[in-house]
Amino acid sequence: DTSGALRLLLTQPFGQTLLIVLAIGLCGYAAWRFLDAISDPDRDGTRFSGLVTRSGNAVRGMIYGALGFEAFRLLRGLRGTSPDEAELWTARFLDLPFGAVAVGIAGAIVAVYGISEIVDGIRGTDNKVDWSSIPSNTRPLVERICRFGVTIRGGLIATLGVFLVRASLAHDPYQAAGSRESMIRLGGVFDGQWFLILIAAGVLAYAVDQAVHARWRRIRPVL
Repeated sequence: DTSGALRLLLTQPFGQTLLIVLAIGLCGYAAWRFLDAISDPDRDGTRFSGLVTRSGNAVRGMIYGALGFEAFRLLRGLRGTSPDEAELWTARFLDLPFGAVAVGIAGAIVAVYGISEIVDGIRGTDNKVDWSSIPSNTRPLVERICRFGVTIRGGLIATLGVFLVRASLAHDPYQAAGSRESMIRLGGVFDGQWFLILIAAGVLAYAVDQAVHARWRRIRPVL
């Protein structure tokens, strides 16, 4: 899982230095996502679709902030979190009054956000990047890679949301799944090895997409 990847990185040559860079970067990315959700520099607005996007950004801020905190914990020599963290947190929420409703709503928001990402990836409607700044001879290939990555990532996010909804309906935290568990379950449903290779390629393609955003993203002044 993601925490396991951070722990593995720490054991590699220059692992501590790399982990420091990642920890700072993850916290910085979380701060950007919170700003994106609250101040709305992308002008997503307060319509339903805009609120879904902004809610998704807030969730991403929490997830990446938690990963940044996890990286700092590992640097201090503290134990990492449980590999079944999604199930652990779902169980805690299900024990609260109206917890199942909250988990179901959160799952539905995550699923809708994932579906919207799939649609954007298929349509190629990413207007947040200044594509004209990318060399014309490589632009079509870069765009296709980015669209593929966004589509695969959207599918993973939608799957996480569906598992959360299932957990709320069954009142069973074991129905929830993190990113690693979701890939394993999906690999069991489809043609395991080749399906996981497709997901791996999509996640790498999404890394390219995020690198493009880091370099050529349009950022409007906050209102």
